[in-house]
Amino acid sequence: MIPKEMEKFHDLLVANTQFPTVYLHKFIGKNSTIFAMGVADFEKKFIGLTKVTERKSATGKHLALTYEYQAESAKDVVNLALQTHLIHDLIYIL
Repeated sequence: MIPKEMEKFHDLLVANTQFPTVYLHKFIGKNSTIFAMGVADFEKKFIGLTKVTERKSATGKHLALTYEYQAESAKDVVNLALQTHLIHDLIYIL
């Protein structure tokens, strides 16, 4: 079941993406131990998730991560986004 707050995102994915697909997933967090631990746990939850880039901000305070994810359906992408929101010290999902 898709959470109410994610229905629009799900519907946009269904309308604009042909599945299965390689989905590009980007997010930014604080450059902290808590964030790094959360990302490590996040990575373990998804088969088919591959880190493409990891980049520190100019000041070193933030970390930008980009992943490729082999998604079979829009629900897979929604689940990826929901799990990303659970990472401590997350700032933004692009």
